Amino acid sequence: MNTFTVRFAHLKETPIAMVNDVIFKGDKVGTMGSTGQSKHNHLHIDLIEGLITHIVRLDNIGYEDEFSYRPNIKQLNYFIDEELFGIDPVITTPFYDPEYERLFGKHHPGYDLVPKDRHKTDKHFSIYWNRSKSGIILAKGFDNGYGNYILIGFET
Repeated sequence: MNTFTVRFAHLKETPIAMVNDVIFKGDKVGTMGSTGQSKHNHLHIDLIEGLITHIVRLDNIGYEDEFSYRPNIKQLNYFIDEELFGIDPVITTPFYDPEYERLFGKHHPGYDLVPKDRHKTDKHFSIYWNRSKSGIILAKGFDNGYGNYILIGFET
């Protein structure tokens, strides 16, 4: 069995779920926002192998630099579906976007996502656990870069 930690960041507020709470498919994880260094409402999502209980600065390490914090694009891609927002997501910044790195001088080992109807309504700003297996809340809080965030661990 493999374990992973997914981070949902730039949330509107710190999620109400408590550390060690178990979440199931369809449970609300949080609400998309613009906290931390974000300039517009969006969801930053990234995923690493293993379970962690503290925020990791993935943007400053290389893809293969540190085994214990290695991003996993295959598992991350399973989150990018219509169940995440309740409508199709739009990727505004792709995984390891070279333009992002050129502009900001750091890696972007995740996705920035928005619901496709974001310009018409905020109806789909809620974020849902969209995996068939349950997850466990490992940590939540505020980070100067990522704003309000939640870390969720799960097994495959």
